[in-house]
Amino acid sequence: MRLLILGGTQFLGKHITESALKAGHEVTLFNRGKTNAELFPAVKKLTGDRNDDLSALGEGSWDAVIDVSGYVPSQVRKTAELLKDRVKHYTFVSTISVYSDFSKGPAVEEYTPLGELKEETEEVNGATYGPLKQKSEEVVKTIYGKDSLIIRPGLIVGPDDPTDRFTYWVWRASKGGTAVAPGKPARHVQWIDVRDLSEWMIRMVEKQENGTYNAAGAKPFPTMEDYLTTAKRVTNSDVDFIWVEDEALKNHDVTPFVEVPFWIPVSEEIPDGFILADTTRATQKGLTFRPLEETISDTYLWLTSRENHQWKAGMTEEKEKNILSDVQS
Repeated sequence: MRLLILGGTQFLGKHITESALKAGHEVTLFNRGKTNAELFPAVKKLTGDRNDDLSALGEGSWDAVIDVSGYVPSQVRKTAELLKDRVKHYTFVSTISVYSDFSKGPAVEEYTPLGELKEETEEVNGATYGPLKQKSEEVVKTIYGKDSLIIRPGLIVGPDDPTDRFTYWVWRASKGGTAVAPGKPARHVQWIDVRDLSEWMIRMVEKQENGTYNAAGAKPFPTMEDYLTTAKRVTNSDVDFIWVEDEALKNHDVTPFVEVPFWIPVSEEIPDGFILADTTRATQKGLTFRPLEETISDTYLWLTSRENHQWKAGMTEEKEKNILSDVQS
């Protein structure tokens, strides 16, 4: 197939490109040429900007487009309308953050309510990210109809992850000593390895599948204790995790999912302390999940190869010591 990837050089886009090439497809990348521009030297690259310069996409035809870089409806509309007569199939990468209600358990495509914008805006922030993705989904479905495929990933993890959220816990386990573990040990968490997601997406595109699918992680859901215990074992660490309740973490003003990745305070809106999605429809279409040990091991090997890295998630050593001092006193 001739595939056009909008993005294609950072994390998910990079792995989708690798999966497409491995499967033997002819790939064209369209992006600004500013992130990892040295990657894929043999691949055709078109340079432009989703916001104000689509001229490089003015000609050419492809069997399918995979949109990894669309965040607001106007971006997506301009691109989809421009390509409609020259690209048969459109895959849009959305997010499970489109859902507005996790109070009744894991989000299900057909039943869980979707978030809405409180005011008309295309400014992307914590409150608008999900609703803007949902509006972008609608744009794709309106323009491409039955030739559209919407993928809603959950937390994407593994090698090359720029967010450091999953990576932080692998690193913290490997460091040893005494560490804060957030919330309750039995709290369910969920993720999807970037390689499982990208390989499955390419298979879906090959089959020209349509519809909307959650792609968020395996069932039964692992617990936070499963995750940390496995990270300790895989990194051959002597770390001692001390479980710290939500209130104690809130008392220290820690930022959920940033200073303490994989943790959201339990509430009526998010009773699991994590947003979860049901992936039954995706697994019925062939989505599979590699063992946690493999994801942790590969992430650990990757993170130890980084130089002069500035962490984007996780607590400072001082803050962790203060929390541990309080809960152990």
